[in-house]
Amino acid sequence: MERKKIFSLLTGLRRFIVSSLMVSVLSGIVSFFFSKDLINLLLKTAGIKVYYLSLPEVFLTTVEVAMYAGVFFALPVIIYLAWREFHGATGIKPVYGYLFVLAAIVLFYGGSIFCYYIVLPSGIQFLVGYEGGAIKAMISVQRFAFFCTAMIFAFGITFEVPIVLLVLGKMGVVRSRSLTKTRRFAILFIVIAAALITPTPDVYNMMLLAVPMYILYEVGIILMKIVEKKETGKRFADS
Repeated sequence: MERKKIFSLLTGLRRFIVSSLMVSVLSGIVSFFFSKDLINLLLKTAGIKVYYLSLPEVFLTTVEVAMYAGVFFALPVIIYLAWREFHGATGIKPVYGYLFVLAAIVLFYGGSIFCYYIVLPSGIQFLVGYEGGAIKAMISVQRFAFFCTAMIFAFGITFEVPIVLLVLGKMGVVRSRSLTKTRRFAILFIVIAAALITPTPDVYNMMLLAVPMYILYEVGIILMKIVEKKETGKRFADS
């Protein structure tokens, strides 16, 4: 029986990967025709000038941005596909499926929007602020696009922390009480994760990610306590 369950999960994983790749590729092809506009939007929010250091760099950058945009715009479908294939293992009732998918989508795009409007302008200006005297910034368009897309995806994924904690709680992997007791270790892990996720080693950009991550960690614990309280009340009523 256990072997059958594992085989079913692997089959679902294969279907999820293939379907997600197909959706992302189709979305990336469409995004390619707007990739220059997307780069201009990033430059607008950053308020800086960039340069290309080789002849094919601009073209390659537009292709890379199209790939990132393909995944970015396909995320709602990818999240739905993940729920469709693996909701049975989460312990969450199917009736709450659409709410779960909607919350995951809103959190991802909420984190991305927060990064685009708040973090990127201040973070880039902070880094460019070291320019002065004989030191002049000459930023490659490819490196600039990578920095921006990496930050946007990092914040989008980070904002999924409450959903991840809720799913782990429903699966019985962790409980809110254990997360509360190990809060100091969670803070250390969050700081280390923020340092690894952010594409630059400066403390400023790291804290811009670590602080929201910790707040969302606490939100996740609160949601877990609410769910656990309801489950305890239901078990008590049934008994």
